[in-house]
Amino acid sequence: MNLTPDQRRNKIIDILEQHDFVDFTYFGQYFNVSEMTIRRDIEYLERAGEVVRVYGGAKLRNDRGYEASIQERLKTNHKEKQVIAKQAAAQIFDGDVIALDGSTTALEVSKLIKDRKNLTVITNNISIAIELSTAVDIQTVLLGGFVRGSSLSLVGAMVEQSLGAFYIDKTFISSRALHYTEGLTDITVEEGEAKKAMVEKSNRVYVLVDHTKLDNLSFFHVIDREKIDVIITDQLVPFTQEQQQLIENFRTDGIEVMISSDD
Repeated sequence: MNLTPDQRRNKIIDILEQHDFVDFTYFGQYFNVSEMTIRRDIEYLERAGEVVRVYGGAKLRNDRGYEASIQERLKTNHKEKQVIAKQAAAQIFDGDVIALDGSTTALEVSKLIKDRKNLTVITNNISIAIELSTAVDIQTVLLGGFVRGSSLSLVGAMVEQSLGAFYIDKTFISSRALHYTEGLTDITVEEGEAKKAMVEKSNRVYVLVDHTKLDNLSFFHVIDREKIDVIITDQLVPFTQEQQQLIENFRTDGIEVMISSDD
């Protein structure tokens, strides 16, 4: 069975959803990989909050995989999203071709750019398309796909196919977590794949994450840190020592980190 690490981890979750406990030996035989590889997968999923390691194997966390509705996410860390969106909007100029993902932070950005001239906005999110529909000097492109009711985003293979004809100057994406070694990770495979597709078509990638997402992991790998040009975050509360080190590491790698404040 020749699977990528992401595909294998997805399958591990599928198997654990059908069984209370599965041991490492079974996984190794099932995927035809070493037990060490399985242990690394389980450690990754444990850090992402999906599974719990128990002696000789793993089981699902009882509180794993909760995805809030768009209404709930709009209320969560709303002030942080607003200050990050203000900084992001300042990077968008007349004549740009940009992409906005299905995140609520990107929705906040869309509210601040309606005065731009000759702007093209490509998005897979219905709420963003509606928000921009009255902006007379903005051409909005809504990508095709299947509708996810929890986010009002369009996902699936049609998203990538729809992007085929476009060249994007700047892509703005958010996600559940940002980590130095694992990069950007998210809770849903479908949303993550849509973000990946936008990044692959973009000249410059902006990652919008509030301070609570720094130095954290989620379930699905979206992009490596090498794909990121700019990180925009907030400091409405002081950074932890680990978060400050993370920022310094990104900057050492040549990634620009913009820290927004409530001013």
